[in-house]
Amino acid sequence: MSTSMMLIEREEELSALHDLHAESRHGNGHVVLVSGAAGSGKSELLYTLAEAVSAAGSLVLRAAGREEERDVPLGLVHQLVRDLSLPVPLRTQMNLLENSLAAGPPVRHETLALQARVAHGLCRALLRAAGSGGLMLCVDDIHHADAVSLSCLLQLLPHSRSAPVMLVFSRPDSARHCPPQLSAELLRHPRYRRVRLAPLTPEGTTELTAKVLGAEEAQALGPVYHSISGGNPLLIRALLGDRCDRSADSADSEVPFVGEEFGQAVLACLRGGEPQILDVARTMAVLDDCASPDRIGRLLRISPSSVANALRHLESAGLVAGHGFRHPAGRSAVLNDIPCDTLGQLRLDAAELLHHEGVPTPTVARHLVAVGHIPKCWAVPVLVDASEHARQCGDLTFALQCLELALAESDDAPARALMTMMLTRLEWQLNPSTVAPRLAHLSDALLTGVLPVQLAVPLSRALLWHGRPDEAAEVIRALGPDAPGSHGLLSEAHEWLRNRYPAMMPLLATVPDGPGTREGREPAANRPLLLAETVFGSTLRNGGDESSAWSAEQVLRSCRLDDTNLYALESALLALVYADRLDRASVWSGKLLQEATVRRVPTWQAKLTGIRAELALRQGDLSEAYALAHAALTHLSPRSWGVAVGAPLSTLVLAATAMGADDVAEEHLRHSVPDAIFQSRYGLQYLYARGHHHLAAGRVHAALDDFLRCGEQARAWDMDLPAFLPWRSGAAAAHLRLGQRDQVRRLAEAELARPGSAKSRSRGVAMCLLAEIAEPRRRTSLLLEAVSVLRLAGDRLELARALAALSCAQRSNGEAGQARRALYQALQLADLCGAERLQRSLLHRSREETPADTAVVPKDPLSAAERRVASLAALGNSNREIADQLCITISTVEQHLTRVYRKLNVSCRADLPSEFQTLAVGSV
Repeated sequence: MSTSMMLIEREEELSALHDLHAESRHGNGHVVLVSGAAGSGKSELLYTLAEAVSAAGSLVLRAAGREEERDVPLGLVHQLVRDLSLPVPLRTQMNLLENSLAAGPPVRHETLALQARVAHGLCRALLRAAGSGGLMLCVDDIHHADAVSLSCLLQLLPHSRSAPVMLVFSRPDSARHCPPQLSAELLRHPRYRRVRLAPLTPEGTTELTAKVLGAEEAQALGPVYHSISGGNPLLIRALLGDRCDRSADSADSEVPFVGEEFGQAVLACLRGGEPQILDVARTMAVLDDCASPDRIGRLLRISPSSVANALRHLESAGLVAGHGFRHPAGRSAVLNDIPCDTLGQLRLDAAELLHHEGVPTPTVARHLVAVGHIPKCWAVPVLVDASEHARQCGDLTFALQCLELALAESDDAPARALMTMMLTRLEWQLNPSTVAPRLAHLSDALLTGVLPVQLAVPLSRALLWHGRPDEAAEVIRALGPDAPGSHGLLSEAHEWLRNRYPAMMPLLATVPDGPGTREGREPAANRPLLLAETVFGSTLRNGGDESSAWSAEQVLRSCRLDDTNLYALESALLALVYADRLDRASVWSGKLLQEATVRRVPTWQAKLTGIRAELALRQGDLSEAYALAHAALTHLSPRSWGVAVGAPLSTLVLAATAMGADDVAEEHLRHSVPDAIFQSRYGLQYLYARGHHHLAAGRVHAALDDFLRCGEQARAWDMDLPAFLPWRSGAAAAHLRLGQRDQVRRLAEAELARPGSAKSRSRGVAMCLLAEIAEPRRRTSLLLEAVSVLRLAGDRLELARALAALSCAQRSNGEAGQARRALYQALQLADLCGAERLQRSLLHRSREETPADTAVVPKDPLSAAERRVASLAALGNSNREIADQLCITISTVEQHLTRVYRKLNVSCRADLPSEFQTLAVGSV
């Protein structure tokens, strides 16, 4: 980058200085002081002027003051005369003076006399060197000049008035150490000129940017660079350097890249100024959004005028605007440059100041967490309160940091127990396995009265999750009816345990229902968890109806996703699932999972993904069900899932089995599960899934044993709902393999007699089983009814199986055309579901049954996603309705339909072939 590029809008000043030099060469010496903010281009201006004057034939002597050399006698003079031939006596006197001054104070009279002789000698030598061509002395950062060198320059000033000599000094506006005697001599000089360099204007910044990046990029970036730099040339140069260093393929012409070079430039501006300005900048960086002149002054113990002066210099340097840094990268550079000990103390002081001013606790706590220790007792409640705020806002990492620090610094036993419980609840959201070591201590604290009994419910949940029912029962018993507010908690705990851990119920006393607990009891509608568990329990026992579905959605509408409401939301979703409201469950679960993903809470993501997997399985989308179940077991490891692992694991095994991936299902079943799983609802799901895997693998008796064991427990726990687990159909399928037709009929008819909606998938499956043992003429009618039910239920896999059975029955009745159509539909659905086992079987049948002169089953030109959209469009659903049911955007629906129309050569949904209405199976 050439020097001329750095002097945009400096031509006027440079031209004026050239004119002054021309006058000086004719014996009219001038003195110039160049000033400006740090980074404003003073050094660049002096360098450019010196080069031009030297090229014109004048002698140029240069020097630069340095803070670390301010106490080195003659340091500046040595720089000026390093290339000048001085008389030997003068050199000798200079050496003697240096040695004398090195001895330290007090300065003797002889030394002062020697200093005067040296100054006089230098003055004569410099005037002699000027000759006829003229002399220019350029001294950058004159405020750092040592005292002896300064006295020599002061000796020269009066003689320069009528000599061909020009002196050019520079110093920043913020310099407070500029010697007063120099200022006085400058003002007395008849040809003294001060040149102050102002920041670049927005137009100047754009022009400078264009020199490097080109006009087009400069138009976009120039105003932004000016906003970031305040027109400071040094900062603009750094921004351009960061831009040029960045790889071309990642550069964005509209978004400036602010990198390391900019940060170094910010520090360069600060290090060249006064220490107090640096201190103010550092304090401002620590306070960040809380920065104000008053707070900065109180922390640094300096006057308001001193703060105002420092802020004025920082603003003129383009580093800050108002009370904050112009760009976060500037603040970060300053923060990272503060020594660790200084930064720690500054943060502690800032935290205490903000606390006493009543600033919100999260702001105070961030300073404390950054330091890592709290020397003041007031900080513990601040950290606890800040942790709760962070938890509610979804910032779990910061919430944990606050609690861990508070716990480490507190020595109050009840407070420590309460903080440990809060910490456990936070850790559970990130990784439930990490809380297990704390549970015994927390149980003891609750049972001994250190923890309030109202925490019995969340503590018992954690214990049961990790398979510790005896400890959980003891904890829940502590929540007696006389405890404050216990009646509502007991009701919630009773329903929650009944729906998840029914084996626990005999270990607990019945919820009291006398006047003492009935009085003042809130309605279930006022307690979302109680309402959700009541609806879910009713669905598990009696099946769902419109009223229960409405209540479940009321919970979903009224509860925000957090750790307190997660169980209520989960129960409400499962109530919709087991009530066969799959479309509504799909919409709600999709919204909740999206929120959990955005907030990045692994436990929420895992549980909601597991519900989505079960939904996909019930809709017959095997590949989706497997992928989601696998994702659920990735968000949390099987160990972290605890006994609840039975839910996603059962979905994964059922999906893999139906897909024909028996080895995959076998591998997952080989992993051990907690023994306590069989005392929970999740154990029923596990037994049911394992039974189907045994059946597919030909282990019929093992399968029958799992199905019957599942049924026995379901009846004992009052969870015998086919929409939850149609264990009778599984057992009937096993009996069918064994040729035990009476058992098949008994179990299938019992399945049909159980509670459930007329469009339930379990009803369709039971009817298919009855068709297997029915007379030929009766078989077709049963299968047609089963197909109708399964189409309404939305289970594509069971519909494909029913259509395959219907095809066989129709072919046996001589209805070849209808049989081929049913087989074709079954094949399409099997492919759509990813049911490779069924698909292979149907393809084999199609080759055997299709006559040689008949075309083979045509290949569908549509993708699985396009078929889903086309099926729903054929039924008359609007684009918005299709988007809601499939949890995709309206734009995606439109794109799919456009491709469908093009592939099928139709112009609108009314022209879609009738096969799509046949394939449409309700909500997908």
